[in-house]
Amino acid sequence: MNTVIIETIVSVVANLAITLIAVFGAWLVAQIGKSQQLGTINAAVGELTNAAEQTVMELQQTVVEGLKEASADGKLTQDEIANLGKLLLEGTLAKMSDSGIGVLKAANVDIMPS
Repeated sequence: MNTVIIETIVSVVANLAITLIAVFGAWLVAQIGKSQQLGTINAAVGELTNAAEQTVMELQQTVVEGLKEASADGKLTQDEIANLGKLLLEGTLAKMSDSGIGVLKAANVDIMPS
């Protein structure tokens, strides 16, 4: 009789342990997936930042200085500023990889101005 009770308890404990291990494994896989997803998004944001910084430097050298020199007071007009914003966005997106843009869109990162 004691043997049957012990075997039943061992069987229940073993099944419980297996279930807990499976649940923990599923949780761990989900956490790893989130971590990898965040890493991918972080890499895409880094790519976006680098592309924007490079484009700003290019525009500074090729467009901004000429506009300032052509202006009587050395300042940009609102239309010129708006056009620079458009050029910045176009230049940045042109430097981005399709996969980087796709990751940002999938993560609902708004890179387009309102």
